[in-house]
Amino acid sequence: MLAVPQTPMRGFHWYHVGTELRLRPVILHLVLIAIFGVFIPLRKGLAFLDPIMITAYACVGVLFAAPAAAKAFSKKRPQTMREAGVWVAKAVGYGEGLALAMLLTGVVAVSVDRGRVLLPELDVLGDGFLLGLAGSTALALFSGWMTLRFSAWAARMGMRLIFIGLLILFVLQGTRLPAIPVRGVELSVALSALMILLLRREVHPK
Repeated sequence: MLAVPQTPMRGFHWYHVGTELRLRPVILHLVLIAIFGVFIPLRKGLAFLDPIMITAYACVGVLFAAPAAAKAFSKKRPQTMREAGVWVAKAVGYGEGLALAMLLTGVVAVSVDRGRVLLPELDVLGDGFLLGLAGSTALALFSGWMTLRFSAWAARMGMRLIFIGLLILFVLQGTRLPAIPVRGVELSVALSALMILLLRREVHPK
């Protein structure tokens, strides 16, 4: 009998490649939530509910919103400010959603570990998320403008420098974090207003 040559199953191969590409971000997010939403809170115990930790977790969305905005603006140039605003809003929603998932998972993990319901101070939580939302919006706008004005690489480098600065500030002045949300929101709103003006010039150049 003649052997029938085996033809490669191209469709099957690309199906698996596509599945792997879709699973990678899911796995990455699950790992992040496992580390920051379970492992660290269990290690901290009741200290996880300290105002400093709660405020820091509420603001962690800035670490995800800005890169997400840079990625969105690097794919194509927005044709209108409305389109640019939608991209920024999606990036901010992504960052804040991930921050909320980590924080809620951490609260549940500590509560289960202690055998009773434990909640952070609601005023601290509210102020923290307000600061996180304002900060994420400002840095997402800045990242989008940097991408359009220079490049996605420049935006990523700029964000890294800002994140390093924020980390140093947290190490040196972290104990003051719960006391600065109002001032931080004011600065973030001012930066957002400036970035909107600069972004408009890139979207609608004269």
